[in-house]
Amino acid sequence: MMKSKTGLILLTFIVLIFLAYSGTGTSGSFINEKNSTDNVLRIKDAPLFGSADNFTVLAYSTVTNSGATAITGDIGVSPGTSVIGFPPGTVNGTIHVADAAAAQAQLDVTIAYNDAAGRIPTAPDEVTLGGRTLAAGVYHGGTLSLTGTLTLTGDANAVWIFQAESTLDTADGSQIVLSGDAKAANVYWKVGSSATLGANSTFKGNIMAYASITVNSGANLEGRVLAQTGAVTLNANTITKPNP
Repeated sequence: MMKSKTGLILLTFIVLIFLAYSGTGTSGSFINEKNSTDNVLRIKDAPLFGSADNFTVLAYSTVTNSGATAITGDIGVSPGTSVIGFPPGTVNGTIHVADAAAAQAQLDVTIAYNDAAGRIPTAPDEVTLGGRTLAAGVYHGGTLSLTGTLTLTGDANAVWIFQAESTLDTADGSQIVLSGDAKAANVYWKVGSSATLGANSTFKGNIMAYASITVNSGANLEGRVLAQTGAVTLNANTITKPNP
């Protein structure tokens, strides 16, 4: 009887320790992922940015700006060493030029890009996105283009991944509207070559382009512009890192 009681007490003690430990986990855990602001997976279906989570603009060769661009979040370039046009542009964050932080961010963007590229589409190929209302899912096309308005509707945990094998192009004055509790932080654009945002357009989400990204005059973006092998070109834009 004594051995049985001792064994039961020991088992209870082990279970309590396990529960306490699992409740304080972070990396690799889904505990409190919805509210996490670090590199813990916020949402099970979202690619991880790792250290690149701190960056709003990241380029491989150069970041070039014209006009009164306003950026909230860090800017980085690696292995290039050229960041031009700040001022007149302003950065509410840190500018990283070919330093360890920018180099690591590029590595982490590649991981996120490959993650997004590897997701299986949940809908038929989409090329023209304008005039559409899309629920969460993985959307694929050889090229992706937007004229008019794209509405993304979902709750705070909804995730959209758009896969462009080639280019992403948005027309002048086009816009992306978030409906319900949808968040720009949970919208991912994997672009196989280059992305171009039209003048005076409104864009939502994180662009991960294999080559370059051009944000034309007056375009506003809530999200990130992350170029792996090319330049980022800006012109009187407002670019804000999205809230998780």
